[in-house]
This record gives sequence, structure tokens and C-alpha cells, in this order.
Amino acid sequence: MKIKYFAVIREKLKKEEEEFDFKGSVAQLRQFLIENYPELEPILRVSLFAVNEEYVEEGYIIKGDERVALIPPVSGG
Repeated sequence: MKIKYFAVIREKLKKEEEEFDFKGSVAQLRQFLIENYPELEPILRVSLFAVNEEYVEEGYIIKGDERVALIPPVSGG
């Protein structure tokens, strides 16, 4: 699975994308990322996930060959 990072997540991790051998739900992926990047937990808890360019819910099952985008909330004025 390839995961692409955007905005503040990309800035904090200093990388645009990463590959993991992961299969499971979006909720499990969120927890996996929190365990790997605990400093990003507040952002990861409220970020949206898109799989193959479509937003998905927490229960969506990732099979392992998808392109996942992690999109943090955006603030504006």
C-alpha cells in the first residue's frame, strides 16, 4: 500500500509518501499511523482518508495494493 501525505502531515514527516505492507480497515490504519508517529496523533485523529482518489469511511477495508491519501483538516480565514 502506498500512502501519500498532504499539508501539515507532509511538512512534519518531511516526506510526501511512504509504502507499507498493510491490510485492514481505515480505522486500523489510523491507529497504525498513530503508533508510528505519536507526535501527529491530534492531526491523525481528525484527518480524512481517500483510497484510489475517493473518500472512505473508517470501516473501509484496505486490501494492500491501493493508493491511500491522508488529508488533514484545512483551516482558512
